[in-house]
Amino acid sequence: ETLTWLNRSDDRVGEAWFHLHHNAFSNTHSTHLWEAGGKLRGHSMESGWGWQEVTSIRVGEHELVDAMVFRAPDDGREEDRTVFSVKLPEVIPPGGRLVMEIEWTAQLPRVRRRTGVSGDGNFLLMAHWFPKLGVYEGGRGWNCHQFHASTEFYGDFGSYDVTLNLPSDYDGHIGASGVQSGEAVVADGRVTTRYLAPSAGDRGYRDPVASGATPRPRVHGFAWTADPDNVIKEHTFKFQDWKEQFPEEVSRVEDATGMTPDTLTLRDVRVVALMQPEHEGQADRHIRATEAALFFYGIWFGEYPYEQVTVVDPAFSGSAAGGMEYPTLFTSGTSLFTEEASYRPESVTVHECGHQFWYGLVGNNEYEAAWLDEGFNSFADSEVLVRVYGPKRSTTRYSGWPVWGKRVASAPAATGLAGFLTGQHIKLGNKIGTVSPLGPTPFLSFWRDQPLLTLAEDRSDPRWSDRNGYLSAADVDPVAMNAWEYRDRSSYRTNSYPRPAVILRSLQAIVGDKAFLAGMKHYSAQWRYRHPYPEDFYAAFNEGSGEDVGWYFADLFESTATVDWSISVQQSRTPALKGLVLGADGFVKVEVPESPKPDPALEPEPEAEADSPESATPEEELVEPLLDWVYDVVVSRKGTLRLPVEIEVRFTDGTTRPFEWTREAQEATTWWRLPLEPGPKKIDRVLIDPGRRYYLDGNMADNQWYAGKDLVAPLRWSERVFTQYAHLLHWYSSLGG
Repeated sequence: ETLTWLNRSDDRVGEAWFHLHHNAFSNTHSTHLWEAGGKLRGHSMESGWGWQEVTSIRVGEHELVDAMVFRAPDDGREEDRTVFSVKLPEVIPPGGRLVMEIEWTAQLPRVRRRTGVSGDGNFLLMAHWFPKLGVYEGGRGWNCHQFHASTEFYGDFGSYDVTLNLPSDYDGHIGASGVQSGEAVVADGRVTTRYLAPSAGDRGYRDPVASGATPRPRVHGFAWTADPDNVIKEHTFKFQDWKEQFPEEVSRVEDATGMTPDTLTLRDVRVVALMQPEHEGQADRHIRATEAALFFYGIWFGEYPYEQVTVVDPAFSGSAAGGMEYPTLFTSGTSLFTEEASYRPESVTVHECGHQFWYGLVGNNEYEAAWLDEGFNSFADSEVLVRVYGPKRSTTRYSGWPVWGKRVASAPAATGLAGFLTGQHIKLGNKIGTVSPLGPTPFLSFWRDQPLLTLAEDRSDPRWSDRNGYLSAADVDPVAMNAWEYRDRSSYRTNSYPRPAVILRSLQAIVGDKAFLAGMKHYSAQWRYRHPYPEDFYAAFNEGSGEDVGWYFADLFESTATVDWSISVQQSRTPALKGLVLGADGFVKVEVPESPKPDPALEPEPEAEADSPESATPEEELVEPLLDWVYDVVVSRKGTLRLPVEIEVRFTDGTTRPFEWTREAQEATTWWRLPLEPGPKKIDRVLIDPGRRYYLDGNMADNQWYAGKDLVAPLRWSERVFTQYAHLLHWYSSLGG
């Protein structure tokens, strides 16, 4: 490996820091495996170890390998060998250049997380496979964190020229960052091929988006894959094809950003899909999902500036490599018997391709601010999915075969005490682990559930699914934290993925759609090929949107503040005033029309009983003039998060009254009685946030009030639950028992 590094800072640099990512899989006391409890993807690490060993580091005539020092800047763990540094023979001045020759040996780990070799030894996914230089940040020094269980990566932008030499079985079955340069050469049972990332053509391309850096495409890493079984499919993404399908979206972006049909355009991109043979029929779906991301992310955040993108379908025994992004290459994930409406592989494909923009082009520090790419990408991928594919349709799987619908109530427990007593799940205190002697087979489960009779159709908007994920740990940690310092894995996932997504989506309600699009595009352009931190995003968004929402960023990203609004409504019609009223001349009696006196001719016979249906006559009611309806509508807020929110009151004649509970007004009180004067119309409904622009409310069930009640829906769902459990009781009392 020949490494050339340019010192772009104003500092004099006297050492270099490197990552050795594969050493995370070298022993159970590495930081990565220690934090993961010695398990990856639920499997204990007892074999399939991986490691890297540097054998030579030369700068000019100086050999530095003996000066290597392993570092553990985050936790001090001595057994961790994922970071090392070397002192340089000469200080590199500002603008100076460092050239290093590095030699190393490595053992590939079994694929259990992102990288390595599959169980059958054929599929290779090589990510972070070479000694990788950290990022030097002016004024801060080398940023080179250990490889944690809950962190991804951080690399500097540059260019790569890589030559691969593999067994000839892999000829024609290789994919990599960038583009192949020249023809592969096969000789003596080996194939040699060269890749450039960016490609030779891309290195001369002027990126029209980048405004804060040199507008020449660069990448921050190099990954490659090979599998003699894969099938390669290609298609060219063309902007015009997608523009014709979604003209309204193009117009929306033009309106928000001031771009014109001449300036809002995207370059052609060759999409290459490396598919497993059993998934070859899904190649077009992988390609379409990839192109969907290229189109929507491109018009929202600026075009994808490279000539090619490669999507990899991992082998079954290497599926742990799925769902990960690398420069101009990413891995997807799918299964047999999938439908487009179930979002598999569409969801993971859009998400991972989206990372070509968030972290691929805007290169935030994933160790210290994972949410700047994962959260932004989660926001955008949901917006793409709902536009292209509509709501997600749920399935229940039996032996991998999907059946549309889901259970309306939970099935009986098959673990814990219930699992032990029924013989479905028994934990043994030995190497065998868990046995399931009476565990149901997929066929019996299908027979037991009778899904065609008991499952309910379920469709979900992915944007609201983001909210469900946010609620799983809404106030455990602030979003803005080092990724390895969240309380647990659940908090890391919530605060890196769905919570930032709903915060961004709710930001649209604060600033409006146009300002939001303008702010996001400005940030993306200003920090393309650069390394932003949260404060850089805050400043760029405010500048691009023309709005000052620093308070929003502080409350939502830097704290654990939450909000839960609710509404209560009472209304009544008051009869005319009775009694005495104090006037200028003393008390004045209020005259009220007297009740009409009954006609003696209509009096019942003395012997008739008043409660006899046959003899009773309707009593003539007192007719009094009535006042208007009096309303008592109170909006309440739980939690410390204050957001301006709209309330809509609709009356029985269809007219509406809008109100806004401002952020300033909420500072003084946690409730507000709407200033509604008495009126002749009855309230039909009251809605908090009628446009449903906010996704942050902790309980949306109390955000609306209706005068009329829906009696059909509860009966319908009760019937479905009853049917499911009645069937289960029959099952367990006969064959299933």
